[in-house]
Amino acid sequence: METLRRLQKNRDALLEQYHSNLEDTYSLQDTLIQEILPTVADELELTSDCQEWAKEWLSDTPSIFRISRRNKFTRSFSLEAIQKILIWRLSNIWPLEPPSLIPNLRCLPTDIRDRFGRAILVIETTPVDESIDSQKRSIIQAFEQLRLHLRKLYDNSEDHRNPPLQYVALLDLKQISLQSMNVELFTWTIREIIPRFPGMLAGVFMLNYSWTHSGFWTIFKRLLPETALSRIFFPSRPELVEYFTPSALPQDYDGNLPSLARLEDPIRPELPQPSEVPELMAPETPPTHPPQPKPLISISWLSPTSILNPFFGYPVSTSSSGRPTFRHGRRRKRDLIRTLATLFWMRWRKHVTFALSLAVLVVILKVGFNKGKLHFPRRLSRLISR
Repeated sequence: METLRRLQKNRDALLEQYHSNLEDTYSLQDTLIQEILPTVADELELTSDCQEWAKEWLSDTPSIFRISRRNKFTRSFSLEAIQKILIWRLSNIWPLEPPSLIPNLRCLPTDIRDRFGRAILVIETTPVDESIDSQKRSIIQAFEQLRLHLRKLYDNSEDHRNPPLQYVALLDLKQISLQSMNVELFTWTIREIIPRFPGMLAGVFMLNYSWTHSGFWTIFKRLLPETALSRIFFPSRPELVEYFTPSALPQDYDGNLPSLARLEDPIRPELPQPSEVPELMAPETPPTHPPQPKPLISISWLSPTSILNPFFGYPVSTSSSGRPTFRHGRRRKRDLIRTLATLFWMRWRKHVTFALSLAVLVVILKVGFNKGKLHFPRRLSRLISR
């Protein structure tokens, strides 16, 4: 089976990279937690809770490994990428929001895995009656919940030779149409979210795909990189059952498990029932002082010499989305020259100050000596005439 062969080949390559670079990943995490995080905390004036939350992410070995893998395991590139993602997370995920249900996304129970021990996701494509901004927030929350769940599986795994590092996903296209799909939202997810949660999907199985979806695929495959296209499969139902086996598929997809609606979902939060929180439902007892929302971290601009600046040497502004842009709209030579002059002065100011002081002293002595030479002949002639 071609699908099985490709997924096994990718799994073997991933595990080889994981074991070869695990010690380097630990070293990278030590640098991030002991050196980078304190600097970021001082510069952004992070609270202790915020620092602990940032430390949790930096301690997530699978996530740091996947980011490092995306950067070819080059330490300097990995550090730079992780710093940028940390700033983005502080702007877009912190402060934490109450847990909520993520529409169209389910995870099969933790003991249900594919042939290579990976957790299984089911993504449905039913239309969502929400604004674009609300859908974007849901997508960010979904990726963060998946990251946390994958880390939990990794921490609890006893198979150190084959730890869970990725998911496989079943993407059900049954209810999608060309009229309902949102190209803008898909493009935003590909460009803005997946690079900040890289490498979490080992493969995507497209289900209920038919000729009516060919136009959909023609559009979206042009937006995906080649590496992503190689992990997308279009199995028939028998091929799907052959790969996953009936014991790992719900009844919705010809498996022996209960239907999706009856299966436990480990990533779905346990929301309180109305009977458990009557005080929140009673309008006659409003709070005297409504709670103040925690302020979002807003970064208006970064210094040209800040280690958080992705365009070192130029002043950078950050929008509410966390995307850095040049403060003046372009790279200006005067800004770079000013930064270079600042760095030169910071590095050599003691030497320059000493040299200038010495030069002034030499000039003063030389001027005084020249004046003495000019007056010497006059004094000598007066002595002779006497």
